[in-house]
Amino acid sequence: MSRAKGVFAVIAASVLYGLLPVFTKAALLQGTTEDAVVFYQFLFMAIAALAVLIMTRRPVRISGRQFAELVFAAVLGYGMTTSLLTMAYARIPVGLAMMFHFSNPVFVTLAMILIYREKATVLKAAAIICAVTGLILMTDLSGMNGMGVLYALLSGITYAYYVVANNKGFFAQTDNVTVVFYIGLINAVFYGLAQIVAGKIRTIPNSASFLFIVIIAVVCTLLPMFSLTYGIRTLGASSASVLNMLEPVVSLLAGMIVYHEVISGKGLIGCLFIVISGIVVVLDDKETQSG
Repeated sequence: MSRAKGVFAVIAASVLYGLLPVFTKAALLQGTTEDAVVFYQFLFMAIAALAVLIMTRRPVRISGRQFAELVFAAVLGYGMTTSLLTMAYARIPVGLAMMFHFSNPVFVTLAMILIYREKATVLKAAAIICAVTGLILMTDLSGMNGMGVLYALLSGITYAYYVVANNKGFFAQTDNVTVVFYIGLINAVFYGLAQIVAGKIRTIPNSASFLFIVIIAVVCTLLPMFSLTYGIRTLGASSASVLNMLEPVVSLLAGMIVYHEVISGKGLIGCLFIVISGIVVVLDDKETQSG
């Protein structure tokens, strides 16, 4: 039953994360700068997570070792992923950036096999191949920019590090909400200090931007982080990362609905491939349990 909850949690995270580009674009169209979106996203996320900690009386205190690991996971993992993707979006089409970013399940699976000696299964390999094929079909390969591609690929590596750390790090047994609070707090401090050092303290330009950033922080970041962390700890890093590849499908469909973006027949086939990859992960999970 817990495995089924893990699958549902990762799918829910994929849906909510998939809506992130829609609200980010909405905030940017209102005149909010990219660095302001990142800073306030983490600040509001930390505030919301702290409120949950207080209301549910969960522990806030963690050990020095847990905090040290969380600093690396927050800044070099989740925070760096956000920054690298933002830089990639500025140089190459969003779809192309997502394709290279979602190379992260390959890096996660390799890390789990080579470092942690996780068993490699035929179904898991088939799921990765199917998902990568789907992303290639979904993506318009025009508009290539070397630095943009590099940033997107690096974001896949940093996100893979974050996923593996959540599964194997010393803080992996720490309360879910506590981890999310520290991820938000550490990144808010880091990006806030970066703005101060650069002499560019950004403000939120209007109430519409404020609303969009709150949605980004709570609905598209805080809630999916809870769900994905639970899924990673329940299913394992590699299975959760492959299943999370449903996220670009949601982003693509949301873009069609909200911004009337056009998707080709090839793109629809790509979406189907990614959905199939998710089904294969579930089948692999059942086979592993029965075995």
